[in-house]
Amino acid sequence: MNINFQQIYEDQIDDITKELLKFPRHYADLSHETQRFVEELIQVGYSRAVEDALDPEVLEETAALSREMSDQLSSFSGLVKGFLLSQKLEGED
Repeated sequence: MNINFQQIYEDQIDDITKELLKFPRHYADLSHETQRFVEELIQVGYSRAVEDALDPEVLEETAALSREMSDQLSSFSGLVKGFLLSQKLEGED
């Protein structure tokens, strides 16, 4: 995982938030300790987001929904094909 902490700090965190915390606008101007704190917050947030997105229960539910949607689309496709075939046969009469 290659995270650009400077870009996140400078582009994603509002200047108002930085001002309220009395943090500088630029990442390089942060103290080493504050940089480490910001990096840890970002890493924890990133890890948590990945864990939540890859939660086995959520993935199982997503797979079940995907199967259901696939079955419905397949049924709809059969219905459309049947309709087109009947139209074609009627047109030949």
